[in-house]
Amino acid sequence: MRGILTINFCASRYRRLLVVLILAGVAMPLLGISAYAQGSYFDPSLGVGDSIIRSDVFVGDKQGRVTATEGLFTKQLSGWLSGDAEVLMGEVVHVGRGCNIDTYLANPAGKIALIERGLCTFQEKITRAYNAGAIGAIVYNNNRPNPADNDVLIRMGPANGIPSPGLVPIPGFFVGRTNGLILAATPVSVKIQAASFRALKDGVTALLGSGILNRQQAGSLKDEISAASDAADRGDFASAVNIITQFQADILALKNASVLPQADWKGLNDAAGIIIERLESPFTSFTI
Repeated sequence: MRGILTINFCASRYRRLLVVLILAGVAMPLLGISAYAQGSYFDPSLGVGDSIIRSDVFVGDKQGRVTATEGLFTKQLSGWLSGDAEVLMGEVVHVGRGCNIDTYLANPAGKIALIERGLCTFQEKITRAYNAGAIGAIVYNNNRPNPADNDVLIRMGPANGIPSPGLVPIPGFFVGRTNGLILAATPVSVKIQAASFRALKDGVTALLGSGILNRQQAGSLKDEISAASDAADRGDFASAVNIITQFQADILALKNASVLPQADWKGLNDAAGIIIERLESPFTSFTI
């Protein structure tokens, strides 16, 4: 149960940066934008992982690339049914460990709470953030008994261990300790968008615009995406899975024919794989 998303950071609340949308070649400011907004973003180099975080604040990687996972009990930003709520924007504030017995280091109301793992359950941490008015939560790993595990990503489950998407009605994500500490040290604003049918189609459209795909190739792929989306909307999830599986086979053929570069194929294929997983239980039991 994975979800791809992209987070772009503004390194200072006082110094507005423009985020370059890689495929579309469009730049847009992050500050002053509503928490949930329309818009699409697709990165062809998403790579392996549930989610992707990008920021100039990540020293050593000019694109600030880091992976994350999405919780199994939070609002599913990665669901294809997320509609106009596919995009989450807001300022990140570090609240500390975030258990009910702890004093918050900052007020997360209207912002995305950055929380350190430890002591209490993930559900308690993110529920408290929600009750405090947060629009989302990012939990980062604490110091583990084996330091090599500090940046290992885990899947945040509810207290009872049963996946319950939407149990807490804000999105929640988990990142490694190194990147969590970077976020904690630098005031940032973020943009998060999940993989979805719309984002997948945007990726194909951008590849057409860049000349990598021709009209026939792009048109055929977009037809498959639309057909899968329509099937999912009808509740025919099995057909939707079959169509997206065929989409994966078609883009693999394009890669093998040296039409799609490796990075572009991988981004499309990973996003398609995420959508397939979201077409399966327990996520098909929930709408957003």
